Amino acid sequence: MRRRVAGLLASARGRWRQIVNVGLLVAGLGLGQGAIFLVQTMLVAAGEYELLAAFGTHYSFAILGIILVDVGASTTLARAVAHWSSGRTSREQVWRVFCETSAIRLAVASLIGAAAIVYVWGFSSDGFSRWYVALALPGLLLWAVNGVGLLDGLRLSGVSGITGSAAYMVTAAGLALASHKSAETAGAILGGAFSTGYLSTLVAQWTALARKGWYPQLQKLTRAGLVSALRDGGALSFQLLPGQINMRAQLVLSSAYLGAEMTALFVYAKQVVTAATQIIGFVLRVEFPGLVEKLSGTGKNSLVSMLGAQRMALYCAVVFALGATAVAGIAAAVPDFSLHRAAITIAGFMPTILTMSLLLMMMQGLAALGAYGASAWALAVGSVAGILASYALISTLHVYAFAAGEVVLNVVGLYVGHRYLRRRS
Repeated sequence: MRRRVAGLLASARGRWRQIVNVGLLVAGLGLGQGAIFLVQTMLVAAGEYELLAAFGTHYSFAILGIILVDVGASTTLARAVAHWSSGRTSREQVWRVFCETSAIRLAVASLIGAAAIVYVWGFSSDGFSRWYVALALPGLLLWAVNGVGLLDGLRLSGVSGITGSAAYMVTAAGLALASHKSAETAGAILGGAFSTGYLSTLVAQWTALARKGWYPQLQKLTRAGLVSALRDGGALSFQLLPGQINMRAQLVLSSAYLGAEMTALFVYAKQVVTAATQIIGFVLRVEFPGLVEKLSGTGKNSLVSMLGAQRMALYCAVVFALGATAVAGIAAAVPDFSLHRAAITIAGFMPTILTMSLLLMMMQGLAALGAYGASAWALAVGSVAGILASYALISTLHVYAFAAGEVVLNVVGLYVGHRYLRRRS
């Protein structure tokens, strides 16, 4: 009886910790990306479509750079720390993995920075692009030593979310300051805000880790460790890259076929979808250490059982999709509302919240199994299908072709992942 009560108390403490972490992650989203969304809303109402389109495109590619620089370390480091927590590895080994991963991240950041400089100074005459890239690159290099994976592995993903909000809040302030400025000045303000924001986030992350007794330790790099970091990082990056490329391809198509105003509305609508799916992602991050233990203890895993093991995220996805559709539909039904056109666009993208969340859940399940390559392949196939669908439908569905392409990407990705799990079982 006493053992059972102790088990129930431990389970309750674990569930409470998950709730707190999700709450902090959502608070970080509200403070950070919520601030950007608020400023974007003001600029949409003011008709500043040129600034919004330029910012949306450049910031989107800058965030892609951040994702590439991380090379999946938020997952691999979280797994390493989770193994340390269960006594399967030492703290020194965790720091060795961190150092080896950071070396790979720094190399990737340097390559991306060099390519960006060559492009904007050799092939582009746009003043906004030149100043943005020049002042945003330091932030990209600094991100090579971020501690997101360590915080997630220590079950402090909520702290990671709060500290991460600093980067978005500084960018939001920069976007507000860039209003009614020349292209060169706006690019300089926003590029500088990007780097300043990520520097602030890094300082906050390492302060939080230090308070938990996790001070940086330099460890000798090994060839095997570097190869492993490159292999796992490459697989995880390729797992994320197709979806990111899909979004950037949609931006390019929108700019070419739909113009600056519709591109700004598309970016605005995607911001809502991204916010909802990020909250789902927060729930998944909080549950990841437990999911690793749960799936590793079973011999067979199907797509249905994998989704069933992540019920909280599934429930949230359904609620968000229905709720956001209802709110956007009500706003779209009011013609005199200043954001009437934006609300109509948003309503068309709301179903993608559910399909994208299902794909994220499958990706998380495959990552928990260590099947990074299978997840990457599923996303690659889905992304190709999604881009082709967007291109084929843009002349008839216009901006809603991108919503259709997103659904195609998610459904095809789920099917490919399902086929892999059937062969594996």
